[in-house]
Amino acid sequence: MKQTITILLFLLVFKMTHGQESRRDYIWMLGINNDSTIPKSAINFNSGTADTFSFIRSMSIFITNASICDTNGQLLFYTNGNYVSNRLHQMMPGTAGFNPGDHTTSTYPYGNGIVQGAMIIPWPKRPDEYILLHMSGDNFWIGGHFYTRPLSLRYSLIDMRMDSGYGDFSTIKNEILVDDTIVTGRIAACRHGNGRDWWILSHEAWSNQFYKFLLSPDTILMYGSQNIGPVIIPEDDVLGSAVFTNSCDRLAYLTDSIMTIYDFNRCTGELDNPIMAYFPDTLSLSMLNCAFSESGRYLYACNNFHIFQFDMQAADIPASKTIVATYDGFITPQLLHSTFYLMKLATDHKIYISTYEGSSYFHVINSPDSAGMACDVTQHSFLLPSYSAFSMPNTPNYTLGALDGSVCDSLRNGILNLESAGNFISIYPNPATDKISIQLNGNINFSQATLFIYNSLGEIVHHAFIKNENELYAIKIHKLPTGIYNCRVIINSGINFVGKLSVIR
Repeated sequence: MKQTITILLFLLVFKMTHGQESRRDYIWMLGINNDSTIPKSAINFNSGTADTFSFIRSMSIFITNASICDTNGQLLFYTNGNYVSNRLHQMMPGTAGFNPGDHTTSTYPYGNGIVQGAMIIPWPKRPDEYILLHMSGDNFWIGGHFYTRPLSLRYSLIDMRMDSGYGDFSTIKNEILVDDTIVTGRIAACRHGNGRDWWILSHEAWSNQFYKFLLSPDTILMYGSQNIGPVIIPEDDVLGSAVFTNSCDRLAYLTDSIMTIYDFNRCTGELDNPIMAYFPDTLSLSMLNCAFSESGRYLYACNNFHIFQFDMQAADIPASKTIVATYDGFITPQLLHSTFYLMKLATDHKIYISTYEGSSYFHVINSPDSAGMACDVTQHSFLLPSYSAFSMPNTPNYTLGALDGSVCDSLRNGILNLESAGNFISIYPNPATDKISIQLNGNINFSQATLFIYNSLGEIVHHAFIKNENELYAIKIHKLPTGIYNCRVIINSGINFVGKLSVIR
């Protein structure tokens, strides 16, 4: 009897913990109204269903939208890309100068107009600290053409211990992750296969290059880059989105006319097997947004007038494209067309769709994991308490755990059992005391490298970003105590070597 009670208590605690972890995205802040005296809409999913409410707050949210709750589903802070508000809906004291750029300056304080232009990630093993990823747009000329595009991806640190527990910017603010012309928005992230760290992806403009970053307990750093998929040019970079499945095994990357579906490896951060679906102009206007069903079986994408469904298990995924909804012509009492715009999967397993011109309505896909018309799209069926336009919060899947039994679940297995490049790379001396060197023994075309050193718990205790071959030698490790460590060397964004290093004093 005692054993049965113990098991039941364990299952109850596990269920409660799992439920609490899922509450990071349980409140959606909405509303564009620039009049601070008029209530703005929000949605609360803490009851298990979508409960709407409205209240007076100063922040207007245009398109850029990111928010985060604590593990109990209580709002912590949110941003419109212009500034950050705390849970009291007051501007954080240190928000001045946040997210610099021409676009931020021109839209302040009403909110940036960049889809997926911000995202908030809890810093692993730092329960009071949050990484806020963000971008703005800048105006520039290239080859006689005028463009407004992001010239950097930045991050800021929000520390919830500051300002009497309401949170504020820490000493890390507007730090640059990518100093390059990148595509507009589409900030995407998912958990590493170890269930703790985070992968962060961005995409270079005029290129097919993805930038990849790894957020671990001690740092956020560039993990490498990868050239894959179609080149994204400015003409195809006006609208679109980047969305992972809940399991992060696939990434859908949507531009104005092409949706590319990639396989994603949570262990290595590698994208693979790009599958491209094209949308002919005869179906009217550019593509706007996409979302996966909860299981990842079906992918939805929309333009203003149509919602398409793709079957991820089909032998020919692009050929599985089915129109599951066509705009029914509904016009609101304010004479606004309720056409389709941004899509987001919610914790109640439904997909909500905002309207392109703004309204007091959302469309809903009630059964996204059902095929064809059985997915049950109900247009303008979800009534908001006040006018809302355009935006949906950009959140990752906060609940995703480790890949059970995977070679990259280093936190559980204690060692990194990844593939090695055999004799092509070696680390010497081994054992070492103060310095080590990396030798490339094979015919390797070197452009960049990163060294990670892990302790027996799988935690990163040292890293070095190596920009040229001269830096492969005399890498300092003098701060590491005596012990056995796992090393990972990444050459040109691919994992090339994993081995053990002995440090002695």
